[in-house]
Amino acid sequence: MRGAERFRIGDYDCWTLPDGELTYPGSAVLPPESHPPAELTAPYTALLVDTGSTRVLIDTGAGALGPNTGKLAESLASTGFLPEDVHVVILSHAHPDHIAGVRLFPNSAVVMMRKEFEFWMSAETQARLEACEVYGLGPLEAVMAASVRDHLAPARDRLRLLDRPTEIAAGILVFPAPGHTPGHAAVLVSSGRQQLLYVGDALVHPAQFEHPDWVCAFDLSSVETVRTRKQLLERAVADRCLFAGFHLPGALGAVEARQASFRWEPAVAAEMNACVHLREERNHVTGCRRTGTKTHPSISLS
Repeated sequence: MRGAERFRIGDYDCWTLPDGELTYPGSAVLPPESHPPAELTAPYTALLVDTGSTRVLIDTGAGALGPNTGKLAESLASTGFLPEDVHVVILSHAHPDHIAGVRLFPNSAVVMMRKEFEFWMSAETQARLEACEVYGLGPLEAVMAASVRDHLAPARDRLRLLDRPTEIAAGILVFPAPGHTPGHAAVLVSSGRQQLLYVGDALVHPAQFEHPDWVCAFDLSSVETVRTRKQLLERAVADRCLFAGFHLPGALGAVEARQASFRWEPAVAAEMNACVHLREERNHVTGCRRTGTKTHPSISLS
């Protein structure tokens, strides 16, 4: 497993924090028309952003979900920070591989969309999960129900639930990106002339850049997932954002438009730093538009 890697967004120090990986049936990740392999191994990678005054963790990993998960604490330690150094935890959504590490940060505020919290905490959703009626994924749905009860419910007293796009710290905007789940969120990190767009599970496999209409078994709304995904990809291209996803190889990369599709170019943090500085110089020379850090009305997908 690749360790934590440091990179910068403007004046902000950031790190990728690997939590491990999990092997899925290929058919759960990619559609039949892709001719998926029998199995696919998905990486799990959270992000840490240090604004100088606030340290923000984006997603918390899977805990003991699988034999090769639960490495977040080790990755965080390698950055020199302790769990008590994290001020805010953002949850992109409430699937088990994103919320199991919440317990590691008992002193942190926990931010998520209200719609997401209310969906997973509702008695109706819990009953449907226990009956395997939400996804049709059998016993895995009971795991989802238990994860919400064990990890999300205990954090209720320190939750900050959002109803709209909200800047939760200087240059860190959390906004709705629904489809994968009803209240799924994305995060835009802005500092100076540089931006990073973290999309959580709006994309879960690199093939979805070339085929943005491909959905997975964990996308609750196929139509909304595809619409949100295309909007996020278009925004990343238009604003030249660094692009990050929890299940993307190495977590970081760049997106290019390709006619009716997109191209994903993964990169290690060191390469991304060089790329960002080059883009900043080009933007300065060409006068390319950059959004500011206070409001981003065009990014909202609500």
